[in-house]
Amino acid sequence: MNAVAVAAAFATSGDAELRRIDVRSMLRAAEQGFPRWVMPHLQNLRHAVVFAGSAAALVLLAAH
Repeated sequence: MNAVAVAAAFATSGDAELRRIDVRSMLRAAEQGFPRWVMPHLQNLRHAVVFAGSAAALVLLAAH
């Protein structure tokens, strides 16, 4: 997720704890917790599965 979008969501949440979080540092630390291959490859696999599932659902809906 985009750091700007997360920061905006935290800022408008009404939660004082969330407003104090340094979003860029938090996201950087979270990304560093995964092996390097996870972000490009696993993310692309997830997108492919979601796209294929959506396409299959549309085909099944159109078949009825």
